[in-house]
Amino acid sequence: MRKSLLLLLVLSVLLSACSRIDLAYRNLDRLIPWKLGDYVALNSEQKAWLKPQLQEHLSWHCSVELPRYVDWLERSQEALSSRDSQALVGQLEAFDSAMQRLAVEITPSATELLRGLSPRQVEQLFAALDEQNAELREEFLEPPLEQQIARRAERMSERLQPWFGKLNAAQRQRVDDWAEGLGAQNQVWLDNRLAWQQALRKALEARRSDDFDARMTALLQERERFYTDAYKASYQVNRQAMAEMIVDLIAQADDSQLRRANQRLSSLRSDLAAQQCQAGESVASR
Repeated sequence: MRKSLLLLLVLSVLLSACSRIDLAYRNLDRLIPWKLGDYVALNSEQKAWLKPQLQEHLSWHCSVELPRYVDWLERSQEALSSRDSQALVGQLEAFDSAMQRLAVEITPSATELLRGLSPRQVEQLFAALDEQNAELREEFLEPPLEQQIARRAERMSERLQPWFGKLNAAQRQRVDDWAEGLGAQNQVWLDNRLAWQQALRKALEARRSDDFDARMTALLQERERFYTDAYKASYQVNRQAMAEMIVDLIAQADDSQLRRANQRLSSLRSDLAAQQCQAGESVASR
């Protein structure tokens, strides 16, 4: 599930999600769209095959991507300090690139693992997804629209709190306006999620076919090809709305809030810069 995290700071949020920053990049599977192990019981042979594959991906992530994250955080900190809204919005593209590189990296292993699933495991996968979708529908769609919007604003405020502390009245109103502007986006988002899963289901039904690699590459690396019309129409509009909200929140921030956000970025950057890849993890030339 791709949560609607604060896009400008989403990479930082992901990297600080664990109690210690070094746990984040060592758990690369938590940064991909779904974790197969959460949905399917892998057998001993599959686990044995997956372990070195995952270690290789972690090595790549540490030696290749970690320095990029440090640079990303440094540029974000500079943009924040100068209140450079254009630079801040530009950081979104860098985030997109990071997620795309991650998708490209894990595609071969994900494809091979999925190709080897048994019929029973495929059933488990989609039974688990159906159960999760029902929970998401109950949480995000069953409440009246007014309540969906209020909860959206509340979730965003909670995500902003570690960065800005308590929001001032103008910032709270700005978050409320953003949440209101998304309207019935919960329905659009869930419909799009189901469309992608349906495409995955069709691909797995033909996982022994010659075009399975190509189909999985498209699903993991070209997700926009599977967007519903409604999601496609709203994606850029919602992205721009998020970027504009971020810029406005920073413009409305007082000096103590900016210092707090700056210190958080600085701390994350220092923690990441201090990380050392394990011996044998240098695969940057791949």
